[in-house]
Amino acid sequence: MSKLMIIMRGVPGSGKTTKAKTYGGVICSADHYFMKKGQYNFDRTKLGQAHADCRKHCYEAMMSCTPIIVIDNTNTTKREYSGYVEMAKLYGYEVVIDDLYNGGLSAKQLAERNIHSCPEENIQRMIDRYQRS
Repeated sequence: MSKLMIIMRGVPGSGKTTKAKTYGGVICSADHYFMKKGQYNFDRTKLGQAHADCRKHCYEAMMSCTPIIVIDNTNTTKREYSGYVEMAKLYGYEVVIDDLYNGGLSAKQLAERNIHSCPEENIQRMIDRYQRS
């Protein structure tokens, strides 16, 4: 059985989560950590824990031999997703990077589109540091 890890890349509002759902399989996202009773409650001070929780969810999916695992985080730099690539290789997963970047939209448009109320200024900073693959 072939195993595939898809790593989504893109700033908030670029359509990562919408596209991630089309792949099927298990979706691992730091956003899941901030969902409580159907409400998204982002807390910047807990971002490290959210990413640790995402890595744990990914590891558990690999241990269950899940055929498709989707990593749905911004992954603006190689450093942010390289750990997932290493894990995938270790457990025999092929890796595909799905780079949505910003879809040609401005930071203002992306701020209007994203479902987590990420401010335009934060999105612009992400665009500025984005390493194209």
